[in-house]
Amino acid sequence: MKIKIKIGLRDAADRPFMGIGPAWLLRGVEKAGSLSLAARDMEMSYSKAHKLVKKLEAGLGYPVLASSRGGSGRGGSTLTPRGRKFLERYEKLDAAVKARAEKLFERTFPGGLAR
Repeated sequence: MKIKIKIGLRDAADRPFMGIGPAWLLRGVEKAGSLSLAARDMEMSYSKAHKLVKKLEAGLGYPVLASSRGGSGRGGSTLTPRGRKFLERYEKLDAAVKARAEKLFERTFPGGLAR
């Protein structure tokens, strides 16, 4: 048995705006250079991906993506410096909380839940 932890961030009105899904989407944008391609890789519609990014940006109060329009080969999206820093900090928090939770789980339930 193991513990599963999900880290989500909420705004001042207690509305969720960040979790593992948006983190994967931002990493996908970083890799693909495009929100559309990142969404497609996640089997997500572009409109849903766009809404996730807008919700994240509203929660943070600053843009996380910089997009350029243009024809074939000229458009795309990249993470803003603040967006990249935020994503790195979120991923660091996520990893630290999960590592700590696993240690606490093992200490609380040595050998698993059956004991």
